[in-house]
Amino acid sequence: MTITAARADAPAGVVTPTVRRALRRWLFWIVVAVLLVAFAAVYGLTTRTASEANRFDADEAAPAGSRALVQVLGEQGIDVVVASTLDEALAAVDDPGATTLVAADPRAVLTAEQWQRLDGAAASVIVIEPPALAVGALAAEVAPGIPVIDAVRDEAGCSVPAAQRAGSITADGVALDASAAAGAEACFTGSEGSGLVTLEQPGGEGALHLLGASAVVQNGFLGVQGNAALALGLAGEHPILVWYVASPADLAGGDTPLSELYPGWVNPVAWLALTVGLAAAIWRGRRLGPVVIENLPVVVRTTETMEGRARLYATSGARLRALDALRVGTLRRLADGLALGSAAGVDDIVAAVAGITGRDLTGLRALLVDREPRDDGELVRLSDELLELERQVRRRVALDDRADGASP
Repeated sequence: MTITAARADAPAGVVTPTVRRALRRWLFWIVVAVLLVAFAAVYGLTTRTASEANRFDADEAAPAGSRALVQVLGEQGIDVVVASTLDEALAAVDDPGATTLVAADPRAVLTAEQWQRLDGAAASVIVIEPPALAVGALAAEVAPGIPVIDAVRDEAGCSVPAAQRAGSITADGVALDASAAAGAEACFTGSEGSGLVTLEQPGGEGALHLLGASAVVQNGFLGVQGNAALALGLAGEHPILVWYVASPADLAGGDTPLSELYPGWVNPVAWLALTVGLAAAIWRGRRLGPVVIENLPVVVRTTETMEGRARLYATSGARLRALDALRVGTLRRLADGLALGSAAGVDDIVAAVAGITGRDLTGLRALLVDREPRDDGELVRLSDELLELERQVRRRVALDDRADGASP
């Protein structure tokens, strides 16, 4: 039995594992985990977040989204319809004369032909941060300007009612040059261009608002300056609002690129995980070395096997596993000694031992099944109790055999 492996006089190699040894054994994986966390943190701080891909979305609560504006409009009695494709947006316009259609394309997936389909679709069409294709398709005389960051416009400079009520806005977004557009109202104009250009739709029905100052509709800027007044005035002009942000489903041919189906951080993390896995495989493979095949017959003494297993248990601190191995051997020998057969269960063995020794069932079950050693000393005491139980059962069986032999 492996009791000697847990005793104080065990070989010098059998020691309880310390925190330092455990940390040394797991050092590689700790370093890998720290590197992964550091990489994720740096990547998250230096790249666009997943919410950035959802700019102007009606359901996006991040600073780049427009959920706050849409909710406020809904609370004011505006019937808001959110569309994710161009076909859905156009189909949602049941009454063009009473509808405002807001369109945005932060992923730049729409073609010039698709932008032209918005011409005359509603009484008021608002294009947020219009790309060059949108400007060329809907307002050819307006020239796209340059990106604008951290800019404030203090005067509307136009007759658009919503712009006049706003007074001043945060002009972050893109600037538009409407100097060559006849009849265009250029609002919030600076040296880079205008933050808002209002003109008639190419078809001659309704107004077209090119909102270059896209920050006024975003959650993070809605409460700054007069942004809310301008956004609510433009988007709430009519009782029905169709809010449409182009998605990959609008791509020509209807095929969505695989890269649009998962967040941007997936690729770097996948490559890093693959690299770490290959490095770990090479490291572990070189450490273990080639497999050695021993064809010669080897005779291993029982004591060597016992001591080797005991050292493994002691090194890993597996006291319960070591005790379970002792218990399995004890239960098997008790069953054989009491002629219970191999099919006898633990409860049967406990009941038989209690009957022959007179000991308490609860105490026997705790010794044979339930108790867990808290330290090496308790493991030794439990192993001694198992030995003593076996001796007691053998004595009782021997006494019963002699008594049966003496009877007539």
